[in-house]
Amino acid sequence: MRWGVGALLVSVAVGCAGCVTQSTPQPIASAVAPGQARVSITRVDGTSLLGSSVHIAVNNVAVADLAEGQTFTSGVRPGDVTLSANGTADIGQYTVHFKAVPGRTYAFQISKRMEHTVAGVVGGLAGLLVETVVSGEHGGAFQITPVKP
Repeated sequence: MRWGVGALLVSVAVGCAGCVTQSTPQPIASAVAPGQARVSITRVDGTSLLGSSVHIAVNNVAVADLAEGQTFTSGVRPGDVTLSANGTADIGQYTVHFKAVPGRTYAFQISKRMEHTVAGVVGGLAGLLVETVVSGEHGGAFQITPVKP
């Protein structure tokens, strides 16, 4: 019996050894047409739970699901731009607005919002709901921070 349990544990460990990967995520890029502005968004939080992705929307259109360390780059039409980020199975989203100028590059980083995490730990689902309502457009598990391109 003792050997059977040991053999089972060893076979599970050997079988799962190939499941863990440390590969660098590939960037997601699309062409930037003449007359457009460039938007580059990089996820830098490094605290993913079970490999969950961050869903990115530009002008209310889903454009990418970013893994840790992944970057999305694309062109946007000049004018008002709305950029949103939210996590899988999360309450709320973080939104920023900016005015895009043709030929200019706008860079952003996506990272965890500790306020949202603390609200969930302390208040559970009710805490998340209250934090989301209070935060308005700056709710959800992730935040968007402008950075120099």
